[in-house]
Amino acid sequence: MYCSTCGQQLNDGAHFCEHCGASLELPEAVTSGSPTRSAHTYSEVKDPYKEQITQLKLELKQMKLDLRQIKMNMSNRRAQYNQTSAFVPDGTLKRGYKMLEDFQLWSPQRQKEGLQQEILRLEQELLGLEQAQMQWKQMQQR
Repeated sequence: MYCSTCGQQLNDGAHFCEHCGASLELPEAVTSGSPTRSAHTYSEVKDPYKEQITQLKLELKQMKLDLRQIKMNMSNRRAQYNQTSAFVPDGTLKRGYKMLEDFQLWSPQRQKEGLQQEILRLEQELLGLEQAQMQWKQMQQR
């Protein structure tokens, strides 16, 4: 079977064309015979967005893992504080203990906020690239 968008041969059970990324879920997305367009046309047409999108997705995945690690470290520090604060007497000492915890969480909190902003920015960039890719694919089908 062949992709009706780019003409490349497809693997059995594929949901997307490995060459052009076209969805194969629609009935007209797959042809059983040889492609209707010439092979020369298909080899020249390469998705200009595919590599950028792949790289951006990998970068986002790494940032989300980093964010998860920061959150886990902050959660562990809070849990440690909650476990030990019961043994600190009330009053000035307890407030000082809480201030120490806040101080220790200040830097990770800034890192967390920075990562969240960068993830949001990259997700917006990814969305723009995916929209541009869809428009490009529609133009290629004409």
